[in-house]
Amino acid sequence: MKKFKVVSAALAATLLLTSCGGGDVSTGGESGEKTEYTISDKPVELTLFYVTDPKLEDTEVWQEIARLTNVSLKTVSPSSADAAQALNTTIMSGDIPDITVYGDAKSFANQYGPEGAFARIDELVEKYNCENLKKQLNRPEVHSYVIAPDEHIYYMCGVNPKTVAAGWFIRQDWLDKLGLESPKSVDDYYNVLCAFRDNDPNGNGKKDEVPYFSRFSTPYDLTALWGGFTDWNQQDGKVFYGPKMEEYKTSLKNIAKWYKEGLIDKEIFTRGGKSRDKLLGDNVGGSTHDWFGSTAQFNDMLKDKVPGLHLKAFAPPTGKEYSIRDVAISQGAMIGANSKNLEAAIKLLDFSFSEKGCKFANFGIEGKHYDMEGDYPKFQDWVVHGDKTAINILQESGACTAFPYLQDFRYEEQWMNDDANEGAQLYLNNNYLVEKFPALSYSKEDYDKFNKIMTDIKTYVQETSQQWVFGSKDVDATWDEYVATLDKFGLDEAMQIQQKAYDKYMEFAKNQE
Repeated sequence: MKKFKVVSAALAATLLLTSCGGGDVSTGGESGEKTEYTISDKPVELTLFYVTDPKLEDTEVWQEIARLTNVSLKTVSPSSADAAQALNTTIMSGDIPDITVYGDAKSFANQYGPEGAFARIDELVEKYNCENLKKQLNRPEVHSYVIAPDEHIYYMCGVNPKTVAAGWFIRQDWLDKLGLESPKSVDDYYNVLCAFRDNDPNGNGKKDEVPYFSRFSTPYDLTALWGGFTDWNQQDGKVFYGPKMEEYKTSLKNIAKWYKEGLIDKEIFTRGGKSRDKLLGDNVGGSTHDWFGSTAQFNDMLKDKVPGLHLKAFAPPTGKEYSIRDVAISQGAMIGANSKNLEAAIKLLDFSFSEKGCKFANFGIEGKHYDMEGDYPKFQDWVVHGDKTAINILQESGACTAFPYLQDFRYEEQWMNDDANEGAQLYLNNNYLVEKFPALSYSKEDYDKFNKIMTDIKTYVQETSQQWVFGSKDVDATWDEYVATLDKFGLDEAMQIQQKAYDKYMEFAKNQE
């Protein structure tokens, strides 16, 4: 293992000589009991960094996993702390546990993995023939996301299904009161928002309605209504930067118009994550673009405070929805390079992506949290309708954690209410979902150069776009200057890097066919 830069020479030397996970066989699992999922003939205890409460080893799911695999966990990180600070301290100490689970594992893995702190997952997968992990890493969306600039993989991410995430919601109770139909086009949507602004649908005699709002601190979900993109995309294999395109110009002109006319929340840039709670709770919010499950849940949460409240999903006005779920996510697990339990650690990760491991991770324990109805894992009633949310119950049991696994959408659809499920099915059944532009991988040189260029560009785009929305700058009058400034910052060079990375991604995808 190379000495990595964050530790002193003395600590680095110590790191070379000591085991991070303790090599002796410990008391994990039950000696002598073998199952089809057994990883080690002898009990193995893996040390774990994961700032969470409860500790995984104290949960019934992970105790059952330990029984089946003969591999148990022992948390060595604080249960309540600033996770980033705690992880930095751990890395500085050189005493890196067998497995590290962290919400932004990607950045830590790609920084410290090449310096020798974390094992190469790709090499371990091949050495120990981990077929479940190999299957996921052969998916272009996953492989491109986790691979580091040095062409190795130092962490395994969580993996989501390619499915619906967010959609358009509108107050059906307000539509009914005003005798309006759900919008079917951008013009319809504009007219409905105007009616919400002008015709007092909340019935309080005040012109206090907020026709469109968002908890994401920008109005830029609306760019999709005019074919605009806020980041990179591609057409026919050629990459482009959305904020430089004419469609973005058209989008911002219309968003500025809607903002000036009072159709968009005046505090949209500052109100933040509580926008839904505040505006729906005050019975003034009319429409938004947001996640299905959490948004439709307000129909239940506010039924007493706002009688008749009915947020209902409607089809995207353009017939296209771009906010499908990211397949690969930044949270995941790393394996200490100096662990004496490398085989057990990688095989435990592999088990987590097996059919059995994924059922544990998504649904808990069969017979307690769910039962199989044919091929469908059906939650027991107490999980979905208990005194806590389903996700809280599952997390307390050791399921639905940041320990990486393949998410099964069937876990979520069971605790979403009827409005959420109806909306999700509307988008799925009508093929509204559009493929996302993938996360790409770069060489170290290209990565550094691309990030330097795009840091300046993104700041400039954000500042200028906000000025356009507020009306302090006119889109038409300043567009040419804006485009010239993007070019001055080096956008053409960034585009060349992006095209090369996209071509590499497509070549990998073709080789997997």
